Amino acid sequence: MGVGREDVEILKPRIDKREYRRIVIRNSLQVLLTSDLDTDKCAASMNVSVGSFCDPDGLEGLAHFLGRTNAFTASEMTNYFFDVNTDCFEEALDRFAQFFIKPLMSANATMREIKAVNSENQKNLLSDAWRMNQRNKSLTNMIDSLKW
Repeated sequence: MGVGREDVEILKPRIDKREYRRIVIRNSLQVLLTSDLDTDKCAASMNVSVGSFCDPDGLEGLAHFLGRTNAFTASEMTNYFFDVNTDCFEEALDRFAQFFIKPLMSANATMREIKAVNSENQKNLLSDAWRMNQRNKSLTNMIDSLKW
């Protein structure tokens, strides 16, 4: 994996003892490395700029469908994450990367996930906060369609 390092000043509070470094990998993904000597865990997270506002009409929940376990979906992004003991990190990171490189979409798992997302969607239909979010999505889509 080709890695480039860009010297970028990372601002942090004075009381933060962790070390940070930003790198850009060959496929242009930006990576923030964090080192904390006071923890016994390793973790990774990947943020993509696709959230529930990107769901096509009639496929509400699509972004959430692709990010259900160890993930959360917001309006404009989805974040995938995990943490493990330090002695398992390298293997776990490879498994995590494979999710993005070559995701397994078995028919059985896909149907289970469709049912879970649909069940959550049905529950949300009665939620005022969810309906306000859908209104905001509609307004955002309308504004975007008016742009040149």
